[in-house]
Amino acid sequence: MYTDPRDRWFRGLLVLLIAAGGFFGLAPLLLPVQFAQMSGFAGKDLFMYRVAGAATIGYSVGLAAGFRSGWSALRIPITATFVFNAASIVACLVAIVGGNTQPVVYLILLASVLFTASTAYFLARPPTLAGTAVRLGQGPADMAAWVIGLFAIGTAAAGFFGLAALIPAGGFGHLLGYPGMDDFVYRQGGAATLGAAAGGVMVVMSGRWESARIPALMALTFNGLSAIVAILEISSGGQPIAWLILAAAGLVTIGSAIAIAGGGR
Repeated sequence: MYTDPRDRWFRGLLVLLIAAGGFFGLAPLLLPVQFAQMSGFAGKDLFMYRVAGAATIGYSVGLAAGFRSGWSALRIPITATFVFNAASIVACLVAIVGGNTQPVVYLILLASVLFTASTAYFLARPPTLAGTAVRLGQGPADMAAWVIGLFAIGTAAAGFFGLAALIPAGGFGHLLGYPGMDDFVYRQGGAATLGAAAGGVMVVMSGRWESARIPALMALTFNGLSAIVAILEISSGGQPIAWLILAAAGLVTIGSAIAIAGGGR
C-alpha cells in the first residue's frame, strides 16, 4: 500500500510510459512499412525505423522490469526518459514548423509534453516508494572497472548517433547511403538514443550497480535488438554502417549480459 499519493501517481506514470514505449517501439521495429503507411510517412529508410523502434522499446522493458523497484534504482531511467521526451518535443516542433505535418506528430507532441512535465516533476520531488532507503550516489562505487568502461563506450556511441540523427536527421541518413527521407523518424530515433546517452553518463558518474542494473537491462534490450536489425540489414545488402552498428551493438549486448549475470562485477 502506498501512503503517499505521489507513489500512486508515479506508478500510473510508469504504466503510461511502458505502454507508449511498447507501442511506438514494437510498431516500427516489427512492422515498419505498415507503421509508415498508417502514420503517413514515406517509409523508405526501414533500417532507421527499426533502430528507432529498438531504442524506444528499451525504455519500456527497463521501466517494466523496475516497476516495483525503489527510487534509487529508477532515477536514472526516469532521467533518461525525461531527456528522450524533451528531445522528442524538439523533433515535433521542427516537424510542425516545417509544415505538411502528419497527425501522428501532434499525438506524439502531446504525449511528449505530458511525459516531460511528469518526469521533471518526479525528478524534482521524488516519490517516497516504500522501502527506498538508499539514494542515488550514496556509498562507494561497487561496479567493476570494465563495466564502467563498457557503459562509457556505449554512452559515447549513443551520444554521437543520437545527436547525428536528431540534428542533421535525414541528412545524416543520406550521408550514410540511405534515402534520408522522414526527418521526423530520424529525429525520434535520435531523441531515444540521446536519452540513453544521458542515462549512461549518470551510470558512469555513479559507479553503483544499484543505479546501473535497470540501465544495463535497457542497454541489453536496445543493443540486442539493434544487432539483430543490423544482421537483417547486412543480409539484404544494406549500407556499410550496418557493420559498424553490429560491432558496437554486439559488444554492448554481450557485455551487458555478462554484467547483469555477475551483478556488475
